[in-house]
Amino acid sequence: MKRAKQLGSVVFEYNTLFIQEEFVNDSILADTQMSAAGTHIVYGSTIVTPYITLDSKEYGWIDETQKDVLVAMWEDFSTTQTLTYDDNTTDTVRMAVEKQLEFTPLFEGSCKYTAVIPLAKI
Repeated sequence: MKRAKQLGSVVFEYNTLFIQEEFVNDSILADTQMSAAGTHIVYGSTIVTPYITLDSKEYGWIDETQKDVLVAMWEDFSTTQTLTYDDNTTDTVRMAVEKQLEFTPLFEGSCKYTAVIPLAKI
């Protein structure tokens, strides 16, 4: 099983990250908005790039500096990153800003986090 060892300039030093899930092509991304007249407007599109979710589980810790860099990558959603696996193969990915980036401190006041990082292949 492949694991992620680097995303862009962020090297996962403590442990490589698990690839939690990879979705198949042709999934649907949809959103519904309420119009001024009170009717629903539905927007939908086929997703043509598969998602990859990196999950650190219990031991793939992210430190404060890595967290800040990942958040900056998340906020600059127009850029792409290189995802490097533990077998040195790579994929070009973008942050999947349509999903949620998650950091959970190991304990209250900790500067180390577990992370869930949603990506999409380009």
